[in-house]
Amino acid sequence: MLEVTDSKLAQYVVHHVSDQLVLGEEAFTQPEVMLEAAFTQLAFHKIEWDQQYEFFHESNLGLNEIYTYVKSIFDSESNFLEQSKHIATHLHSASQHPNIKAGELFIGLFENCLLNNAPKKVLAIVKIDEKEIFLDVKNDQNKMIVNGIDGINVKKLNNMAVIVDMGQDEPPAVFIKTKRKEDVIYWQERFLKIRVADEHYHKTNLALTEVKKYILKEETFSNTEKLGYLNKTLDYFRTEEEFQVNEYIDSVFNQADSVQKDIIVNTVKPYETVISESAIEKVEKTYKRKIKLDSNIEIQVNVRDIEQVDELIEVGFDEATNRKFYKIYFQEEE
Repeated sequence: MLEVTDSKLAQYVVHHVSDQLVLGEEAFTQPEVMLEAAFTQLAFHKIEWDQQYEFFHESNLGLNEIYTYVKSIFDSESNFLEQSKHIATHLHSASQHPNIKAGELFIGLFENCLLNNAPKKVLAIVKIDEKEIFLDVKNDQNKMIVNGIDGINVKKLNNMAVIVDMGQDEPPAVFIKTKRKEDVIYWQERFLKIRVADEHYHKTNLALTEVKKYILKEETFSNTEKLGYLNKTLDYFRTEEEFQVNEYIDSVFNQADSVQKDIIVNTVKPYETVISESAIEKVEKTYKRKIKLDSNIEIQVNVRDIEQVDELIEVGFDEATNRKFYKIYFQEEE
């Protein structure tokens, strides 16, 4: 994760990207404290640090426009304004679609950002599609004055890119956040032209996410079975070095029928990979360990083995009250 507590906004500029491109003609330096804090929050808020990307090009990396512009800025900060205009122009050409809104483009060059405790220069690119109405309340000589201001919410999600200068011998590290899933194509593929830097992390993350979706949606599984399968899935990924879908099915779903097997294979076969431990740590937090009941009671289950789940939790129906019930077995309270 990038640490920006002691960072400094060295230069920034704002362009307007719409049908007609309006380029800022001045790069600003030394913003006052509150403005710098606002821009810092705008640039780094909600960035996904777990997933790192890299610039690429099919034939020559130097032909990747944003990579070239960013490298020029990192090589010499005097190039900032000129190259920021090139970035805005390239975004303008990548945004020629009626579903892509007009908006402001903030580009800021930050210094003294820490990555693994090493100071780095960082270029932040934020496309702001929406403005909001804010109330500006002031006390002027004991008289309250209220004005409505059309402004930008720095905490709101935008299409964002944070590009870290890793030095002359390494390509820049890229981190992004898109406002909507539909924005991935134009922001990630057409504008930035980046790909996942750690393919093992990416595929492990996708595999765990997709099998979780399948387990939770499968109507033939009871709630306790779903918890068991989720826990066995995590156990498989923790103990194996590679994700192989057929081995996974045999290990976790020992009684899966042919239809279930086909669904799982077709869904996650493309994500077979060397298993990434860091991806497991991230996705594990999203795995369901609770059974929620309509009586506002939750049963939390941390047992990994599905056979143990079946032994410890019994599901039944009470005909006298016409209600379902869970019976939980244990040795002693802790």
